[in-house]
Amino acid sequence: MYFALLGITALLILHYSRATSPYLDQNPALQEYQDEASIFPLKETWYMAYRNFESDPVFGGNAKCVRFKSNGPGADGAYPAVFQYAPNFSADATITPSLSPGYTIKNVLNFQAQGQAVSVQGISAYTNVEKCAVFRLPYAGEGKCALLVPESKLDSIETCCNFIFDLLCGNNSRFNISDSTCE
Repeated sequence: MYFALLGITALLILHYSRATSPYLDQNPALQEYQDEASIFPLKETWYMAYRNFESDPVFGGNAKCVRFKSNGPGADGAYPAVFQYAPNFSADATITPSLSPGYTIKNVLNFQAQGQAVSVQGISAYTNVEKCAVFRLPYAGEGKCALLVPESKLDSIETCCNFIFDLLCGNNSRFNISDSTCE
């Protein structure tokens, strides 16, 4: 009896002490809502509508109208794209969907500028190919997120997308990056 109680206690301690993600959305049980591969091949331009931080260290600092679009057919799971932002910046890149540990669907996008050896990641917190994608952006810092929308939704961001962003990323700060003037 003593050994059984000791064994159960040890199992409970192990179960509750193992490291977990600090984010509710980084959970393989939610992966059906985080399928980044479903966006590809890109059918329209995607815009960063807003984010919860002011300056993006990778995608244009404080630039407006940050967007990406297809630059040809994909091959071997990688998709050529063009990244653009106001006023006149444009760069060729490759976007490669990949898996987080424990996932069976591709919930991570790796962005790599042409000619660069380093890539940055965007991790899906939520993706609906017809409405929006909420991304965690670890390269920008802890808790940093952005809401991306297809061009067809830039003027009318779905309420559910705003809600999911606020719920998962906080609603204290929202820096608008794109609007109808970007089209």
